[in-house]
Amino acid sequence: MPKNDDSGASADDDLAPPSSTSSPTSTTRQIEISTGEALCFGVYAFRPYKDPLNMVRLIACVGDEVLLYGIPLVGPAEPSFDADGEERKEEAIFLGKTNVGKGYGANVATYTLLLKQFTPPSWGPQQQQSFQPPKELDYIAVGCENGIVVTYQLNPSSSAGDNGTPQYEFTKVAECQGHTKAVCAIQFHPRGTHVLSSAKDGTARVFDTETGSEMAVLKCEVHDPKGPAPVLPDPSKMKTKDPRMMKRAPQILVRGCAYGDLEGKSIYTVASGKRGPAYLTKWKFGGMKGGGPPGGPPGAPVQQSTPTDQRLSFNQQFRIECSPVPVSATSFSADGTLVVLGSVNGSISLYHLESQSVLKKFDEVHDLPVTCVASRPIPNVLLLPGELEGGVNFDAVSASADNRLGRFTLQKKSRIQKSKPPRSARKKSVFEVYLWEILRVPLYVLLLLTIAAIRDTVDICKQEFGLSALVMDGGVPAAGHCLYREVLWAEESRVSFVPE
Repeated sequence: MPKNDDSGASADDDLAPPSSTSSPTSTTRQIEISTGEALCFGVYAFRPYKDPLNMVRLIACVGDEVLLYGIPLVGPAEPSFDADGEERKEEAIFLGKTNVGKGYGANVATYTLLLKQFTPPSWGPQQQQSFQPPKELDYIAVGCENGIVVTYQLNPSSSAGDNGTPQYEFTKVAECQGHTKAVCAIQFHPRGTHVLSSAKDGTARVFDTETGSEMAVLKCEVHDPKGPAPVLPDPSKMKTKDPRMMKRAPQILVRGCAYGDLEGKSIYTVASGKRGPAYLTKWKFGGMKGGGPPGGPPGAPVQQSTPTDQRLSFNQQFRIECSPVPVSATSFSADGTLVVLGSVNGSISLYHLESQSVLKKFDEVHDLPVTCVASRPIPNVLLLPGELEGGVNFDAVSASADNRLGRFTLQKKSRIQKSKPPRSARKKSVFEVYLWEILRVPLYVLLLLTIAAIRDTVDICKQEFGLSALVMDGGVPAAGHCLYREVLWAEESRVSFVPE
């Protein structure tokens, strides 16, 4: 599942065989989640650090609601079948839901584990008993269509669901306001203290997780960094006052954002307009009022919320073109090395962040713009379900409005060496068959004549072809004369017919 957007996929020649043709020991499973007639705009999968349910959690953004499901790590031992003999699909277990607000429109969601220190550690001789270890809190952030980012704390509920399944409650923590248009991507700070989001208003913003205060604004650009910035005419100097005739600044859509390191000191954004290329920008942390890196010292628990008067500063380190056409979906890998780009022309690109280059591109694999992509969580470390049997590690999946789902890999070939089938005889062409039918009889006659010539040579010219005659007497001319005059050709004076 993606970190920043919906999950999905598309197809290529480098794909492994589909799950339907895999071996019976395949770990691939089909899980069914039904949202009824409502459309699901974003999903996010995670597993809590301490998981008493032994399930993968799945957040689904459906309209104004956020639904939480659980998927057991181990499927049923034996498949079950319905009355028609068809195998039943596994169903995800419903764990809870919340409504972000009327008309908000949940687009994307993310999760983090936040370590919060409620009682500051004090090691004095009289206060040692007051120390409490940091408490582990599950936080969820939801980016909405109206530009608001809502943070929740996820807590176990006292009530149980169907079949005694535990339920969870969403406790609203804060509403982060600042974006003026729909949120496209969202991610927590590595320590959970901040929320990074990007939107269609041309900005990426950093919010405080608990207070919702805006900590930083990153204004993205989509013009060539080596050239001048586009200059728009001054409306006051234009002859017409009709706003429809005035040239407006192009809309910038920041489709993706992610932290580039474990300390949150770097940020990546991917932005594009409705036309033209897309640009990848790297931002470096430049300081903060009050000192300290964003999110506090590395490895330390959160002791209190960041004061609202503190602001983060991020400076643009570089901006580079990452796609020749606008990008419609992005997903960053968890280790910050790879970003998957889905384009409006249906292409998929696997872009390496460190080398700033495209590792592999799949041109126009979708008939319509890519709606969602998902990158591999950590490339080339752990095998995902089904990869051991297929021999191919998939680095990305994508989906589109063309109703196609597929997977992509950086591998050139499968790890499993397939046995080559025996080569079959080449099928002869019509001309070859026709030529053989014509020449077959003459070739047989020529073969018979050759055999007769060899027999006559042995009988008539045996003496001339002897070793002593050829070597000692210089009998090569004599042997040739015998072969020609006695075996192959007869003079007219020698031709006779004697009747019986």
